[in-house]
Amino acid sequence: MIRSWIVALPLCAALLQAAPACAQSSTAAGYHLEAGVGVIWMGREAIGSRTATETTGTGGTASLFNTSSELGGAAGFDSRIGVRLSRSLAAEAEASYLKPQLRVAISGDTEGAAAVTASETIQQFTIGGNVRWMLPGRRWSPRLAPFLLAGGGYMRQLHDQATLLETGHFYQFGAGVETLLKARRRFPGRGVGARADVRAVVRAKGVAFDGGSKTSPAAGVSAFVRF
Repeated sequence: MIRSWIVALPLCAALLQAAPACAQSSTAAGYHLEAGVGVIWMGREAIGSRTATETTGTGGTASLFNTSSELGGAAGFDSRIGVRLSRSLAAEAEASYLKPQLRVAISGDTEGAAAVTASETIQQFTIGGNVRWMLPGRRWSPRLAPFLLAGGGYMRQLHDQATLLETGHFYQFGAGVETLLKARRRFPGRGVGARADVRAVVRAKGVAFDGGSKTSPAAGVSAFVRF
């Protein structure tokens, strides 16, 4: 966790220090800093299947039961702060908190026991950064600004009543649209607005029973303030 903050703090500092440096290039865009808070939803993710076996008297193996695990879909909180680097590029630091359900389904018991599913709540924290590219032109509407984004960061998951810790990292890419709902008269690019986006999130390590990377869909809606 300490190493993650060592990585994240220089990123946040660089974003804040970059604001004065990019002031002239962002004048045309109308704002320098953007802070937002909202809700993010992350979809279901299969995290592995296993077969429990035992050694037979002849030295072979026999199946006892099968397990299949997943992280259920969940909604949580998301916040970010970003700086406009140019008319078409922005960099942002982002953090989120969700509480998905870890479910383990047990089936195929050789003694005929009924299938059962055990579950527990996972606390998931992420912190990372994104680069956002505002698409040229406004073909949909003069009030809407579409964009693409890509980024990644650190992931921390607590489970077993917050007594066990798993760490990993994630990557994400997606697209969205934002609109300025109320602008300041003297500064047309600044004010209050709303943003919506969809993403593909690739999570590596963390809570997983078969290793490898897992991908799940995500979507977010948020309000922002531009300065």
